[in-house]
Amino acid sequence: MAEKLRITIIGLGLVGASAGLALRRYPDKVRVIGHDKNSGAAGQARSMGAVEKTEWNLINAVSDADRVLLAMPLSDVRDTLKVIGQDLKPGCLIFNMSGLITAASGWAAEYLPANISFVGAYPVQISQDLETASATADLFQGKMMCLTLDARTADAAATLATDLAAALGAKPFFLDPAEFDGLVAAVEQLPLIMAGALLHATTGSPVWGDMRKLAGSQFYTSTQVVSEDAQAAAAACVGNRENVVRWIDILAARLDEWRQALIDGKEEALAAGFEEGLAARRKWLQTQASGNWSEEAAPEIPGAGDYLRGLIGLRGLSRATRKTK
Repeated sequence: MAEKLRITIIGLGLVGASAGLALRRYPDKVRVIGHDKNSGAAGQARSMGAVEKTEWNLINAVSDADRVLLAMPLSDVRDTLKVIGQDLKPGCLIFNMSGLITAASGWAAEYLPANISFVGAYPVQISQDLETASATADLFQGKMMCLTLDARTADAAATLATDLAAALGAKPFFLDPAEFDGLVAAVEQLPLIMAGALLHATTGSPVWGDMRKLAGSQFYTSTQVVSEDAQAAAAACVGNRENVVRWIDILAARLDEWRQALIDGKEEALAAGFEEGLAARRKWLQTQASGNWSEEAAPEIPGAGDYLRGLIGLRGLSRATRKTK
């Protein structure tokens, strides 16, 4: 009988626990070990079956791992790589699901031996609840998962990362790290900045005491994206600051246009702006639900898809596409 593939998940919140539940659909092929510095999250993930066992000691958790999934805040990635780098099994693949790619790739180059592969993985999922209790094996099912490779990524590592994403139920697509960070600034860090600034402006107002009594679903939705971990939110924005500042400038220019339309009383212009945005949002949500991002098939990655698929019984899944629009 073939030896089970050992996968360690570091960080057992929504993303990490959901990844564990997805992988544990193959109990005869994969052994899933978990680690979280929050003992409550670790215990909950173990109780719900997201991991076979948990290790409180980080080195013990990764020393025999064939794959390590990082599902922690970006602010914890550097120290984690520094601690585990010299204790990883040769040939281990690090699958980083912790956000920004360029910074993490730099830390990987600094702290990981040459025989350890590192691939950035950004799982696209729409959920405001990041708690372990909300984890589900289907969190990534049919969703896009961006994989970022650079010149140092071996073909074999790209194949393994592609198949690991497919094992989670996701549809892999590829960007280079710099391109990814430029795009994610608009859809992740810019909303953080907007929500934080809105909260700061309103809660710091002398009339907040009365204003808060009127705050309902609109205010709740607009501020909900702010991370409960202020340090993690700040680290994500500062780590990608050049791209975030560029998008703030773009937003500021658009706000100036809308401000002037308000001053001029141009209701029709504002309505047209709202409708244009809402139409794009409706199309985005429909595509998210269907998973059909392009009517044209993208080219396959030569050689991708066979090894891990066969190993954990996934042979027959379609191969990953390079880039789906």
